[in-house]
Amino acid sequence: MSKNPNSSTAPKKVISIRQALIPRLMEKARELKQNPNQLVNLFAQGGLDAMDAEGVYEIPIIHLYRTLKGKPLLTYKALMTLYSVIVPEICEIDPHEKKFLFDLINRHDGRLNPNILKGYHQLAVQMNKQRLEHERQLAELQRMPKSR
Repeated sequence: MSKNPNSSTAPKKVISIRQALIPRLMEKARELKQNPNQLVNLFAQGGLDAMDAEGVYEIPIIHLYRTLKGKPLLTYKALMTLYSVIVPEICEIDPHEKKFLFDLINRHDGRLNPNILKGYHQLAVQMNKQRLEHERQLAELQRMPKSR
């Protein structure tokens, strides 16, 4: 028998999961196009690897999911504290601007410097203004009487 824990022929043992978690697990499995059992194994393996890793470790399946959903990969609080040293006004931005900012930073290749961070901050503010304008226009269109 294979000793590789990733192998589908590796010995298996039944482990239970709380009933309340099953709907969420099934939903995530569908979104990631994974077999639910395989998804549980990816979570477990990633969690165990993270526990054993030296330094920072991102769990691959969680990284994949957050990337697919356009969610930030880094913790807001720690990064906002660091960024506020360079761009103090960053502490004043709203949650939508933070999301835009982190999306821009997550897509950035190479080193960040104060000018790039300030540019991303300005772009995030601008993107949020555009979002608000689009929402306003949508609300106006939805209030218009329907033609017959």
